[in-house]
Amino acid sequence: MRTAVATFGYGRLDYFSRMLSSLGTCPEVLDGSVDVIHYLDGGEQSQQHELKELIESSETPFSEIVLRPHNFGVGLQLIGARREVLDEQGYDRLIMVEDDIELNPTYLTTLLGLSDWAEQFSDAGTVQVWNVEAGTADALRPHMNEVELTNRHFVSYCLTKRVWDAIKPTLYEYERKFLVKHAYNQRPHYRIRRFMRQVLRQPAKGHEGSKIDPPADAVSNPFPSIPWRSAPTSQDAITSLALYKAGLHRLTTRVPHAFYFGEVGVHCTPEVYEQMGFNGQGHWQWTTEEIPTTFTLRYHDADGNWLTSFYR
Repeated sequence: MRTAVATFGYGRLDYFSRMLSSLGTCPEVLDGSVDVIHYLDGGEQSQQHELKELIESSETPFSEIVLRPHNFGVGLQLIGARREVLDEQGYDRLIMVEDDIELNPTYLTTLLGLSDWAEQFSDAGTVQVWNVEAGTADALRPHMNEVELTNRHFVSYCLTKRVWDAIKPTLYEYERKFLVKHAYNQRPHYRIRRFMRQVLRQPAKGHEGSKIDPPADAVSNPFPSIPWRSAPTSQDAITSLALYKAGLHRLTTRVPHAFYFGEVGVHCTPEVYEQMGFNGQGHWQWTTEEIPTTFTLRYHDADGNWLTSFYR
C-alpha cells in the first residue's frame, strides 16, 4: 500500500521536537517507504516558522510541509489532512501522529504489520499500537502479539482508504455543520451532541466476507450515553462514533510501542493525564527481534471478564 504519515504541529516546540526525533528512528521513515507530511497550523501562537525550521534542520526525512494560512484548529486540521491525503492525493493508507507521542523504533513496523493483518477483515477499522497497559518489559513481553478492541483516545493510529470512505460522510457533515463557521474552541457543543444522538439512532452497518465478528459481549459502544453537558464533541469523538455506526472495530495491540506524554494540551491537563491512567503506561521500548509477526484477538482479562472500553 502507498502509505503517508501525517504529523500535526501548533506551538509546543519541545513536544514537536520530541515526537519528530522519535519518528526519525523508524526505519520506514529513513528508507523512504512511507511519505512524511507535516501539517503546521497557522495563527498568532502557532510558532509555524519555528516549527518549519525545526523540521528542515532535523535529520528526519520528510516529503512535504503544509503551512495552514491561518488557524484552522484541531478539527479542520485533522479532517483536512485525511481529505487531502486519502481523497485528493490518492494514498491507500494514512498514519496520524500528533505532537505529544514518542514513538519506539518498532512503532511503524508493528503498526503497518497490524494494518496488513487487519485488512483481511471487512469489519476492521482503525488500528493502533499505542495503548495504556501497565507492566514491566518481562510482564508484557509474552503478550506482544495480542490485539484488543478499543475506544480509547486516538493519539496516533492508522486508517486505510477503505475505512475512510466508510466514515467520511459523518466527518464531513460534522465539519460542514459545526466547524466551518466556528473556531474549534467555540464549536456549538449542544448542537453537536444532538447530532451525535441522531447518528447513534441510525442502524449499524453490516459487512460481508471474512470478518473479525467478535462476540456481542466484546463490543462496547464508545458512547453508551450522550450527556448534554459533558459528552465530548471533538473530531476524534466523532471519528470514533462514525466507526462504531459503520460497524467497524477499532483495534490496538495490548502492548504499546509508543509513549503518550501530552500532559498539557487542548483536551488534557496534568490532572486529566493522571485520571486517564497515562501515568501508568508500561514498558514500551522494544527491539526489532520482538516485533510480532502474527496477531491474535483477546476479549477477556486475566480473570475471564469481558474487556470493555468507551471513548475517553
